[in-house]
Amino acid sequence: MQTSTLVPIVSVFLYALCCYPSGGHASRNPVSLSELLKLPLHEISVQKKAVVPNADGSKAASKQQLQAVELKISEFKMALKKRLEDPTTSKPRKVCLSQCQENFLKAIDGVKMSIKSIDKQDIHKANVDVSAVATDVDTCNECFVELVHEDPEIKAFDDWVREITGNCLVSLKKARG
Repeated sequence: MQTSTLVPIVSVFLYALCCYPSGGHASRNPVSLSELLKLPLHEISVQKKAVVPNADGSKAASKQQLQAVELKISEFKMALKKRLEDPTTSKPRKVCLSQCQENFLKAIDGVKMSIKSIDKQDIHKANVDVSAVATDVDTCNECFVELVHEDPEIKAFDDWVREITGNCLVSLKKARG
């Protein structure tokens, strides 16, 4: 029996969008992160379906989703670091941006632990780790909501991570099943 599982292809699209925004030739002015995050999710992440034959395919799809999340978190973390280092950034925002740096480090570690758990066939632990990734990113967003006001880029990123980790949890459930 075959199951369709969403597989993000973030790295390919991020490269294509940043380096070839016109769809043709390399650009000297890549798409900014804020422009990228304004794109609908289907344009930057979950737009292709892969047919996978069994539970092993669901595990592979989960690993691919997690690898895409790790890449995106790392890139977003670097963009937030630039905002943190900007002297015009307010102190309350800097508090949240500093917290986000820590949250994203934990999220990246969570992604790596999730992949290891999948490799070890420990799907229960992988579920816990994937959920923790979403929580770590959400904690960053919550800081802004509570201390400053909602930051649209961080909110969009939080929503994206929730979407992908949710899809990953569905894939893992199929792998257990």
